[in-house]
Amino acid sequence: AERIVIMAQGHIRPQGEGSWQLKFDLGRDPVSGKRISKFVTFRGNKRQAQAELTRLLAQRDAGSYVDPTKMTVAEYLQHWLAAGVERRVGKRTAARYRQIVERNITPRLGYIPLRKLTAAHIEAFEADLQREGWVKAKAKGKEGQKRGLSAQTVLHVHRTLSQALNHAVSLEVLIKNPAKQVKPPRPASLEIKILDKQEITALLKAAKNMNLYVPVLVAVTTGIRRGELLGLRWRDLDLTACTLTVKQAMQRTKGELEFKSPKTKTSRRTITLPAATVEALQAHYKMQLEERMKLGLGRDPHGLVLTRADGKPLDPDSLSKAFERLVLKAKVTPITLHGLRHTHISHLLMDGVHMKVVSERAGHANVNITLNTYAAYIPNMQADAAVRVNSWLR
Repeated sequence: AERIVIMAQGHIRPQGEGSWQLKFDLGRDPVSGKRISKFVTFRGNKRQAQAELTRLLAQRDAGSYVDPTKMTVAEYLQHWLAAGVERRVGKRTAARYRQIVERNITPRLGYIPLRKLTAAHIEAFEADLQREGWVKAKAKGKEGQKRGLSAQTVLHVHRTLSQALNHAVSLEVLIKNPAKQVKPPRPASLEIKILDKQEITALLKAAKNMNLYVPVLVAVTTGIRRGELLGLRWRDLDLTACTLTVKQAMQRTKGELEFKSPKTKTSRRTITLPAATVEALQAHYKMQLEERMKLGLGRDPHGLVLTRADGKPLDPDSLSKAFERLVLKAKVTPITLHGLRHTHISHLLMDGVHMKVVSERAGHANVNITLNTYAAYIPNMQADAAVRVNSWLR
């Protein structure tokens, strides 16, 4: 007969042909103070059973152990958010994941035992989201109005659920990810709106002598994102070398403005500035110092390039709304503030700047993102290729 194998804080007991009972300690109940023991049945040989117990003990010590036998989808998603998401991503990204889980996934799939979740469940769930979406109440006491979610939103939900289930597979809670068997909806490609070169001039002329002139000029000549623009500090600029380095970005999380480091290595980048932008920034620096002296504000603790008249950081939404009013005043193609980034990247490509250089200025993770997003603005190189082949023959 097989003996009981005792390991640190756990043991293995034979309970039949090729079957083992693994017992280990999960600590004390915070209310009763009693020890909590966990029993798991494992099929295999003794060595495999010992390896499984070692793995479970390691998960327990790392705080990532979950009980797959009783856990519902809702319970696992809460575990995933706490242990797999909120410890590893920024607050805003974590809040977005939690919103998707609690608004869209848990209400429809949360009751299902995790190990009984199938691809059919997920496929029906996503079809239901597209057909009915969330229920938005018209008024208190009245029946809500059903509104289907867009293909893009359902795709976000699908990706979130699939990430959570991949995490379950990595912890060996699930054998496979059922979401991988489901084909999510394909959103229609959105046309990118940009300004032509004459419109860029018109927009800058309309912004002249306004507080918007410098942010618009920097945005359209560097292609940096709104958060990166508002997080820009004077120490991130080298106006002698004509460079700007993206080192932080502003974001709003739960109503509060905060600064964070770029989320990827490629987002932290150095961009060369044109002479016109350098001259405008030099003049803006001088004017900002004079204004702060008049108001008796002293040195800005944040050292931000763009601030309100009272020296406080600019609000992202207020800047976007002010830009919308500027676009109407200039009578140019209606674009958002982010459209200045699209405009910068698109014109570089149309002017024949190398794809890798454009991708680096944009802070994209790889050249494929630039290629896929801005393919329509890449000059047709087929004709050039034919000319080059013809030159070989000649």
